[in-house]
Amino acid sequence: MNPVSKFKNFIIGDALLRTEDVFEQVKVQVLFSFTLFFLVLNIPYSIVSYLHSTFHFIFALSSTLALAAVFVVLKKVKDIKWAVYFYIFNHLTQNFTHFIINNGKIELQGLLFFLLIILFGFLMVNRTCGFSLLVMVIVMYFIGMYNTHTAYALFSVPAKYADPVNEQITSFLTVIPLLLNSFLVSQFVKAKQKAEQQIKEQKVKLESAYEEMTAQKHDIVSSINYAQKIQFAVLPREENIYRSIPSSFILYKPRDIVSGDFFWFHEIDANNYIIVCADCTGHGVPGAFMTVIGTSLLNQIVIENKTQSPAKILFELDHKITTTLKQEKEKTITVQDGMDLSLLSVNKLKKEVIITSAKRPVAFIRDKELQEFKGSKFSLGGMVIGEKVFEEIKIDYKEDDILYFYTDGYTDQFGGAKGKKFSSKRLREAFLEIHTLPITEQKQKLDSIMNTWRGKLEQVDDILVMGIKL
Repeated sequence: MNPVSKFKNFIIGDALLRTEDVFEQVKVQVLFSFTLFFLVLNIPYSIVSYLHSTFHFIFALSSTLALAAVFVVLKKVKDIKWAVYFYIFNHLTQNFTHFIINNGKIELQGLLFFLLIILFGFLMVNRTCGFSLLVMVIVMYFIGMYNTHTAYALFSVPAKYADPVNEQITSFLTVIPLLLNSFLVSQFVKAKQKAEQQIKEQKVKLESAYEEMTAQKHDIVSSINYAQKIQFAVLPREENIYRSIPSSFILYKPRDIVSGDFFWFHEIDANNYIIVCADCTGHGVPGAFMTVIGTSLLNQIVIENKTQSPAKILFELDHKITTTLKQEKEKTITVQDGMDLSLLSVNKLKKEVIITSAKRPVAFIRDKELQEFKGSKFSLGGMVIGEKVFEEIKIDYKEDDILYFYTDGYTDQFGGAKGKKFSSKRLREAFLEIHTLPITEQKQKLDSIMNTWRGKLEQVDDILVMGIKL
């Protein structure tokens, strides 16, 4: 890296890294190049000023120091906006000083310097700044015209302080702003074209990445949609449940395409059935894996092994989950997944229902009064070490008694005026409100209540609510 490049990186490296806007980076590059070029052109100007007078040499030296200060601001502040404003202030100060010492007379050299500051405002800031500077220059021009062409001068500076009037010197000094104007425009156009080319290349890359991402998303969604078919094939058919339990409903709304909640049903005989409402760890694909495991294990325990005791079913299910996921043999458990569920065993002949649960409550309504059975404090699977106890609650039911069991997805939805969770309390109140309606209307009412509660907010978890009118 050559010395100029090293110096450039030292001055503007941090400012370039501070912004990702390519046009802001263009301005940083242009300001550096322009200031450096201006400093180089200030050398012959300083020499001419030195030969003319001490006053003009000091003035030229102060101009050089002011330009060098732009580098300091750019390095320290690392913000192109303040560096540009600092330069504009310095340039206006220099031009205004020349305007005063020349008693308002503006030669070609002065006009070119005024044009330079106007161009700088347009190119390096915005149109508003450029037009503001243009108006300022026009006002100064008319003030100068008034000061030099009327007998009532607003200000008068001795002629010895005025700029050189020697034709050769004036011609030489006129070249400086002409070169600066040309350099500023050429550097800005060149840098802008480079930035636009960079944007085009980035756009091509983004479009390519977007197409690749879209294709990947399509593949993933297609796979998940197929997984949904598998999950629904594993779950019991709702129409089979409704055929065996006519006065029942299942409100099942996955958050994603597939769900971490699942229901399970087995009709032992014409008078006995077991029904389960389960909530697995997570939602989406990970949760769906657990639902397949849970369904498979329940089939094995209840259907194949003929286990019908609710407490024993949960005990064996817990053991098989920990065995399947290798949670009992590993010292460091990497898979801590499990499930919460409520299980109901109904004997129509005895009019008896047995409830057992793993951390999921069951709501029971009789004569317009709601009673909630909390169930066991233990989840199935996971990293809990020690014996788990799953109690059985027996109820001799009467006609029109109704049971509701559900996962935590419904109560955890955010909504309402304050964006809070729906809560278990509101759900119990909803059960009391709807329990006298026909069973199919209860499902629609619960769905409507939740849609109203959430409003425009997204669903945050899988929803599963089941109701049985005994």
